[in-house]
Amino acid sequence: MPNANRQQTIWLPTGNPDTTNITSADFNSLGGQPGQLGTEFEYVDRKYQRVQLDSGATAAASPAGAPAANQLAYWKAKSGQYIVTNDRRFALGFSGGNDGYRNQVAGIIRLAATPGNYIDVLKAGANIPVASDGNGADGGVAVAEAGTAARVTAVTAGTAPTCIPVGVIRGAAVANVINVDVDIPDTP
Repeated sequence: MPNANRQQTIWLPTGNPDTTNITSADFNSLGGQPGQLGTEFEYVDRKYQRVQLDSGATAAASPAGAPAANQLAYWKAKSGQYIVTNDRRFALGFSGGNDGYRNQVAGIIRLAATPGNYIDVLKAGANIPVASDGNGADGGVAVAEAGTAARVTAVTAGTAPTCIPVGVIRGAAVANVINVDVDIPDTP
């Protein structure tokens, strides 16, 4: 994944994209950060994208609860806005109960992020913990679950997935978290 031929510079206030949780005030006042919204970048052996977490993604408003580590982030708005949500009802592809949102996974939320803040969602990396419905085994394919929780379910190896895969499962789920070799397609 890392590409030594390409230099990528992005502001990491904590020094680690897994813990980025930037307020709007800091993002807009510290050296032109708005130009980094939507930027995909590599860090160590993982790939991330800088996005804004929907300000309405709160425990009181969302059936998925407050944004939490290991949850899926769905696209709410792409191109120029780069807004994500953990609430399928506000994701692209959800209309009239349609499961199209399952093909709109933006990345994996890596921390209990603050709604409205800017975060880095994980798009690719080996052996990443992901919220799960508890199903799955080594070699299966993880896809977004059709339900209110922002998590994956498993498609058994040898069976065609019905959604764009989040990645390949690396073992059994423990406490509703399963490790996945994540490989989420880039944003157009």
